[in-house]
Amino acid sequence: MKGMLSGLVWCVLALAAPVRAADVQAAGPVRDPKQVDREIATQAVKVKELQNGVEREESRTHQNDAKLKQQDQAIADLQQQLRSLKGTPQGGGHL
Repeated sequence: MKGMLSGLVWCVLALAAPVRAADVQAAGPVRDPKQVDREIATQAVKVKELQNGVEREESRTHQNDAKLKQQDQAIADLQQQLRSLKGTPQGGGHL
């Protein structure tokens, strides 16, 4: 039984080795670490710019939300005033 398992392990390793080698080759040539560091720094700057953009948009969204709430309240107040005016008798007491 152990011999069969050992043989099976060797078969799996023999089949996996070329696949692993293909993965390493597909990754591309080894790159200069300084170039990689520059690219990482460039990407970090882009990420920071995007984060700042998101923060600005969130701020605008909150400001617009507050403005809409104020406008909704003003509309509700005007509607209440209109209902009050419609409820008062018209004519001012002339008979």
